Amino acid sequence: MRSYTMIIGIALMPALLFSFPSHAGVAGTPSAETPPEKEGVITASLNDCDEEIKQHCSAPGQSAPEIVMCLMAYEEQLGSACRKSILETAMTIKAGAEAIDYSISACETDVDAYCRDVPPGDGRIVGCIKSNEARVSTKCVAALKQTGLWNQ
Repeated sequence: MRSYTMIIGIALMPALLFSFPSHAGVAGTPSAETPPEKEGVITASLNDCDEEIKQHCSAPGQSAPEIVMCLMAYEEQLGSACRKSILETAMTIKAGAEAIDYSISACETDVDAYCRDVPPGDGRIVGCIKSNEARVSTKCVAALKQTGLWNQ
């Protein structure tokens, strides 16, 4: 059986959040002084949607975001466990985005000072910050550790 554990892009987040109006916009944009509530790698599981996926969204070659969008089109026909999984996915993505925003805010000055020429992606900037740990601000190191990005 195909597993639907996935990493879902932040671009999908607005569509997921606005499909559940009672939960949209729960938290505001965090400041560098407010750590996000969730930590670690962002993954989401739709295993509770296996039957709904088979019934409504089983076209070959669909990507994870396409499957989620398909499920949302059948929202009224989804079981409560599947609806809960989709909502948890949206909340996980939002928490991940907040962790990234928090870390960027806390580390912006240090990245400009020590890692300006490092191309983003694949953990290179966090690696640069870690290699300069003795010189970067404690605020930046703490933010990266609080969000789980330090250990990536």
